[in-house]
Amino acid sequence: MTESGSVIPALLLTAAVTALAAGFAAFAPVTEVPIISHEQIAPQDQALVHIDFFTEKRDTPVEGVDILSSILRYELAVYDTEGIRDHLLSGEPLAVHIAVQGCPAVLEGSLHGTGSFTGTLSGDGRAHLTIRGDVLRGYFETGGVAYWVESTGRYDTESPGKVLHYLFSSADVKGLSGCYLTLYNISNGDLEDSGYPAGWTEADFLSAGHEVVPLTDADLARLPRVNETLRTGFMEVPLSESETMRIMNGYRGRIAEYRGNYYVIDFIES
Repeated sequence: MTESGSVIPALLLTAAVTALAAGFAAFAPVTEVPIISHEQIAPQDQALVHIDFFTEKRDTPVEGVDILSSILRYELAVYDTEGIRDHLLSGEPLAVHIAVQGCPAVLEGSLHGTGSFTGTLSGDGRAHLTIRGDVLRGYFETGGVAYWVESTGRYDTESPGKVLHYLFSSADVKGLSGCYLTLYNISNGDLEDSGYPAGWTEADFLSAGHEVVPLTDADLARLPRVNETLRTGFMEVPLSESETMRIMNGYRGRIAEYRGNYYVIDFIES
């Protein structure tokens, strides 16, 4: 009897210890996977246009990647385009660093679901992104300098499935000084890759939140470089100060309509 009675308390004690151990385990802290913050990324490892948590900088040059000779300096990077698109669709601001400086971006998507996002950068900057599959096209303007993200058309060897992109600024383009005209005919398909279908009508632009303004022959008489470009197709022609101001006040950020065609009229500064 004495032996049997001593076994039962021992079993009860073992059960109690096991229960306490399980209880403490339930409240033990969960080990989290560390996330590298942007501040831990060295400046030399940040791309010229660095979208936090979605960007990996690559070394240059890369064999087989040909960049226009007018671009004096460029960088290469890959982007998690699906991650960027999902983040933008969630409505959250995009954490962007341009030339190592923080420029949070607030962008809204087109109502037509084209993968086109337009918005602002902190400090009175502006941005436009187009995401189609693995390809990202971006335009950022801050501090009077424009920055571009363009596809090389090649996949990255280090990250299969990710397209290699090249990045450059208006300060890196040879021969640019002052203000230079950029003009795109949406109706001819010039901006299909940027999310503006060639067949869009005024109603489409308005429903997507764009303002449409008329461009008349009388207007063109006061815009000689715009008039010339409409007829010749030449790009990045130098602008006078007066024509630059007319474009800024009348057409920047708007869609211009001329004889049934729709245009984006703007300029870059260097």
